[in-house]
Amino acid sequence: MKRSPLKKTICALLALIIALSLAACSQEKAVLIVDIGSPTEQTAALPTEAPTEAPTPEPTATPVPPFVPADVEEAVRVYESYKLAYDPIDRAKVEPNYPITQPRYSMGEDGVYRSSSATGDNEAVIMLTGDLMCQTRQQEAGKTATGYSFIESFDYVKSIFATADFVVGNLEATLSESAPYMAESIEVEGRPHLNSPASFLEAVRYAGFDMVVMSNNHNCDSGVRGIYDTLDRVDEYRLIHTGLYRNTVEPRYNVIDVDGIKIAVLSYSVYFNTKEEHLTAAGRDALLNIYSKEKVERDSAAARAAGAEFVFVYIHWGTEYMNEPDDSQFFYAKQIADAGADFIVGSHPHALQPYSTVKSSDGRTVPVIYSMGNFVSHQTKVCTKDTIILRVVLKRDETGAITLSEQGYIPCRVYKLFLNKDYAIVPVVKPYNNGMTSAYFAPAYQRITEIIGNKIKVLGTL
Repeated sequence: MKRSPLKKTICALLALIIALSLAACSQEKAVLIVDIGSPTEQTAALPTEAPTEAPTPEPTATPVPPFVPADVEEAVRVYESYKLAYDPIDRAKVEPNYPITQPRYSMGEDGVYRSSSATGDNEAVIMLTGDLMCQTRQQEAGKTATGYSFIESFDYVKSIFATADFVVGNLEATLSESAPYMAESIEVEGRPHLNSPASFLEAVRYAGFDMVVMSNNHNCDSGVRGIYDTLDRVDEYRLIHTGLYRNTVEPRYNVIDVDGIKIAVLSYSVYFNTKEEHLTAAGRDALLNIYSKEKVERDSAAARAAGAEFVFVYIHWGTEYMNEPDDSQFFYAKQIADAGADFIVGSHPHALQPYSTVKSSDGRTVPVIYSMGNFVSHQTKVCTKDTIILRVVLKRDETGAITLSEQGYIPCRVYKLFLNKDYAIVPVVKPYNNGMTSAYFAPAYQRITEIIGNKIKVLGTL
């Protein structure tokens, strides 16, 4: 069929329009291909959102310095929640019977204690004891015309401590003139009130102690004021101490260079006789050393960073008047070993408990004596009169590592009266008892050696 001239014209026009459209599209695509460029240029050329103002940075918070009370009055206002149920006493300060002598150890600029008589032979002889208490009948026996004297309690062990490079004991007492002494008020709020005259520390220094650990269940017996008074007195008598503090700034450890070997001593308690309720939360955190594994980890790490090569941990735990540890002590011993302790020393039961070892998570064998018992007290139960002096020798080997080269203990007994000396601590074995005899020596030796066990050497013989 033939097309009409008009249709031919229309078809031609349509063809021309289509051709021109295709040409325009082809030209546009060519332009786009030229403008795209390399991938890097493409990224740079991609459209972006409209620029916005940079966010205003948050203001940097100014660090709040730790609170350090200006004095005991401010400490009482901040750290004490309510007062203990006793009437404060306006009493003159108990003065020492003799001038306070210079201690063997003093702190250097680096915070490490050093002895002026150190030989630097890289062998450290360390002696440790249990509870140093000054209770009602001791106070009555020690009363003099001008004050109190407790020196004779230590007459028979002084020469033993003189053979050590460093001596540590657990001070289980507060020393506050503003609170009643235990001889004046045996209990406060239904609990034994272990407050004593400060001159008890004169006897502790006389015996040869260089340091006292202080974290125990009687820390709060005399309130915040009593804590400050106690720390003031321990400083006055120039004893190294840890376990009780004035604020959060004070380190929770001491590092002591003992004849070229740096040791650290830490002190914690799991009991405070519920009297910690008299402290605010800030007070409990600042003044006490309440046990936790995390604290031992933190403090032992800090002590090692300060130079410590061997860490002793005193821990106040367990059940009173028991010669066997309870389950909590086994649990805590493993935690403390895992947290970095090299030697664990227990207190609180007022009775001796066994020596053993615990394996730490990093493979170390850590000695633990579950309770050292009382070193001096007025208590009358047989188990409270048996005690020991623990002797530990550390050496540096040829590689520079610290080794526990010797361990042993000297069995002792506390006598209410021994050769006219009140509450005397007497070694029951030769050669430490100077040839003295007593019908109580052999039974005490038998009890002590059976309790401590055969994993550590007994020093001396009957």
